[in-house]
Amino acid sequence: MPELPEVETVVRELHKKLKGRTIKSVEVRAAKLIGIGPAGLGNKRQEIGDKGQVFAQLLRGQKVMAVKRRAKLLLFDLSPTSPRLRRTSGPYTLLVHLKMTGQFIFEDKVLRKKTGSKYRILNKLTAPLVQLPGKHTHVIFQFTDGATLYFNDVRKFAYLKLVRKDELGQVAELNDYGPEPLSKEFNLLLFLTAVRKRYKVSIKQVLMDNTIVVGIGNIYSDEILFQAKVRPDRVANSLSKKELQAIYDSIRPVLLQGIKSKGSSVGDFVRTDGKWGSMGKFHYVYGRKGQLCKLCGTLIKSMKLGGRTSSFCPHCQR
Repeated sequence: MPELPEVETVVRELHKKLKGRTIKSVEVRAAKLIGIGPAGLGNKRQEIGDKGQVFAQLLRGQKVMAVKRRAKLLLFDLSPTSPRLRRTSGPYTLLVHLKMTGQFIFEDKVLRKKTGSKYRILNKLTAPLVQLPGKHTHVIFQFTDGATLYFNDVRKFAYLKLVRKDELGQVAELNDYGPEPLSKEFNLLLFLTAVRKRYKVSIKQVLMDNTIVVGIGNIYSDEILFQAKVRPDRVANSLSKKELQAIYDSIRPVLLQGIKSKGSSVGDFVRTDGKWGSMGKFHYVYGRKGQLCKLCGTLIKSMKLGGRTSSFCPHCQR
């Protein structure tokens, strides 16, 4: 699943590419991914009624004002472009959660001519080029200047939810999130206080708890704990204040390195032009089981924690 650096990479790229563009039309090929209004989509998603058509109709004529992020959610700020739309279709925000395999590919006329609309949407050198739109393309946004935004999702776990701006306060997932790790509000005292509430679980699971700090998943929790020299299976209440300080001090640098490197291209994450992020070159432990530690030469090991595989160096991490 894309984590904060991957989502932030997508947000920055889409903001630059989409800001000021107006949606001409939307084609919904899988209405089960679509939501309208602040309510959740639920676990059993169904193709109900004309939801896809209504979604497309509401988006037609909307200008993209900004693309932002909250935790792992993308937020597209939209504004009606005509007086008629402003009277009948107030400002909306499009919320998108990529989940495990959701991805955006943006294509303008220049890129279309260069690629022929063919992209390697799996980040493996052996993966074939896929002609877009393909069988996993579920929503297509056409813009008035001829540009296209494809939304692909192999597993169909992602969602796109259109919410009126005056109803954003009713969106449950926005209210359940903890602090942003790159914000000024995320200080050491806040972190220590939150950790004490989960003192009986592993520190790896604490870092991945979005009510404590958002955006950290399997990849970056492994890398943060390696930098802090703490084993991922250490129970939170076994950690000294010095160790917790080291973990806190490692969070921002690791995430910022991920953003600078345009994310970790593992699984299905690709950037909005089909290119890959390069953070994988800087991984010390994640995905390196059986390889030598870059610092001490010890074999990297892995274990299961909370149903997830966690990698660590048994010599560097205590």
